[in-house]
Amino acid sequence: MSECIGWKSTRRTSNMNLQVCHCGWSKTTTYQGLRTHQGKMGCTAKGMSIPQSEYLSLNTHHGTNDDPLPELSFQVCHCGWSKVTTYQGLRTHQGKMGCTLEEGALFPNTFHLIDEKEGVKTDSGLPSFSTPTDFAAATVKEEHKSLFETPQHSVQMPPNFHVVRRALDFSDQQNETIQTHQVATEKEELRSFSDTLQQSNDMVQKVKAAQQVDSSSEYQQERQDRITADLQLKLQMIKQKKAEVKSSVKAFKCNLDREWLEINSVFSDAMKVMEEAREKALQPLEERKAKAKKEARELMQQLQEEIDKLTKAISNSDTNFQVSPSLMTATFDTSCSFGTLRVTTSTMMEQIEQNLEKLSSVELKRFHRFEVDVKLDPSTAHRQLLLSADGKEVSDGGESQEVSDTLERFDLYGSILGVNSLVSGKSYWEVAAGDKTGWDMGVARGNAKRTGKLSLNPDGGYWVVVHYNDDKYAAMAEPPVGLTLSEKPDRVGVFVDKDKGLVSFYDVTAQSHIHSFTGCSFSDTEIFPYFSPHLRENGRNAEPLIICAVTR
Repeated sequence: MSECIGWKSTRRTSNMNLQVCHCGWSKTTTYQGLRTHQGKMGCTAKGMSIPQSEYLSLNTHHGTNDDPLPELSFQVCHCGWSKVTTYQGLRTHQGKMGCTLEEGALFPNTFHLIDEKEGVKTDSGLPSFSTPTDFAAATVKEEHKSLFETPQHSVQMPPNFHVVRRALDFSDQQNETIQTHQVATEKEELRSFSDTLQQSNDMVQKVKAAQQVDSSSEYQQERQDRITADLQLKLQMIKQKKAEVKSSVKAFKCNLDREWLEINSVFSDAMKVMEEAREKALQPLEERKAKAKKEARELMQQLQEEIDKLTKAISNSDTNFQVSPSLMTATFDTSCSFGTLRVTTSTMMEQIEQNLEKLSSVELKRFHRFEVDVKLDPSTAHRQLLLSADGKEVSDGGESQEVSDTLERFDLYGSILGVNSLVSGKSYWEVAAGDKTGWDMGVARGNAKRTGKLSLNPDGGYWVVVHYNDDKYAAMAEPPVGLTLSEKPDRVGVFVDKDKGLVSFYDVTAQSHIHSFTGCSFSDTEIFPYFSPHLRENGRNAEPLIICAVTR
């Protein structure tokens, strides 16, 4: 059987028969239809050929008198559709309705009822099946019995029904064999498909895993690139910071070296003055020492000579030897009349102070880092004082203003405090005085008296330098200390080191020191900047005191 191209339920001279292929495919068609299927589906055994005489196509066969083939027949679809039409009509229906079965389906669902000359006629006039085999093919499945009994057409059994029955049994056996073969084939195909599907799934999983690896690798690479770029940026920033620090260190060393030279020069000059004063103070002593040494040597020589003479006279029993009366009364002058050292030391101190004043420029260069943005407190201002809108200027307004009377306000002295509380540390500010004939500047305790007559000195809680009568200056200590300034300060700097109890005043323009209060007892109390522009006098001293930015 394996050598055959296909199985056929019968082989008659008629063109249309139930054709069955070894792949499980079956259909009522011509042998050429079977071979056409095998050619399309690759079912032809390798090396086999199809006889040319058997290529009888239904599409080219038009029928003859000896073998007529009517175009119309009773066509039935597996979906239940039936109609007297051509085979092409059936296929048209199946194409439109989607009823076409795949090749190799178990049950042929199209039945061609051939109208031959000697065929059995139905009551309806339609031709019956031409052979028992055709009839058996149409009744393979019990559920298809309805195809032969329809409301329109009742099929009449042929007289040789026993032949038909045997053909039907034979057809059932064939169909069972076909079905068994097809089930085995389908199982094999299912296993093959399952294996293929599993292989495909494995391949998909491998692809997905590879994609995930690729994606993870790409992500890791991107992350690594970002981290590297960030580190590169930080590296550049650190290098830049290093260059900035290096530049700052270099500038700092230059500043230190410059200050070192300035300070060393000042003290070298001061030491030179002191050395000169020392030499001047020691010079009389050196001169007197040399003179006394000479006098002592001469006297000692005279005395020794007299001793020698007297010794010789005694040994010679010279009773006529006379001792020199002057030597008997001789004395050594031990007096030290050097005069006073005051002139020398005073001169020295003046010269040293002049040299030490050179340090003021060094100090003033340091103070800018301690600058305080001082503003005036209007709640403390005397009623006659006028303040600028920014709280940086104060002057005498010439007449009293309507203000509240409080213990915080100065009521007798034309004074005012700043709002800045100097709690600790170092503070510095500068005030432009211009050509004013009088002013007060300094600091005051927060709890210092402000009403009535004030004790404007450290005991009263004030550390103040006063300018008055156009050219006079004084440090308000107890008693006041007069100050000698070579010129009127245009700008005054005030430096406070609360921790060390120091208040110093400087002429910023002349780069010189005015006065310092040391050992100030600030205790733990607050201190505030203190100002007084003094009253106008005959149209003079009208300029304001102006708190200005620190000169750098």
